[in-house]
Amino acid sequence: MQCGCHHSLRITDIEELPSDSVFAKFHCDQCGFSLGAEGSAKELDPMVPHTLWTDEALYQLSRLPPYLVPLVCEEVEGFVSSRAQRVVTFARVGSARNKGMVEWSPDAERRIDNVPSGIRAMARIELERTALDRGMPVVTVALMEEVKARYFGMATGRT
Repeated sequence: MQCGCHHSLRITDIEELPSDSVFAKFHCDQCGFSLGAEGSAKELDPMVPHTLWTDEALYQLSRLPPYLVPLVCEEVEGFVSSRAQRVVTFARVGSARNKGMVEWSPDAERRIDNVPSGIRAMARIELERTALDRGMPVVTVALMEEVKARYFGMATGRT
């Protein structure tokens, strides 16, 4: 990205927000102009010139035994690179560690069988996508209720 003075904007910081979005700060070293951009990690990926870890993702990495850090770092960066992603978030670390796959809890499997067959495949895809976006290794009944409430406004409150 270029500033109005025709010099490149440098990314100075990137942070995760509670709303599953990311806030990136950019700065022009030439004229001192600064700006911020908020959006999903997917929306900000094209604006980031290289792989960049959020503080939350780095914290997750710091909690690992020291001998695992370079291995996990390589695994995560390879995973995001293979998907043409540049922003490494807490959720993307989880997705990389799960190899982009999620499992289903037995209760969630039973619940998905109750979904009408015409929309079951779409529901399964959306639930797995949501779990991956959040770095969750397992689709749970709680996640199902949350997604149901978000799309249909009708959570049952059952567990």
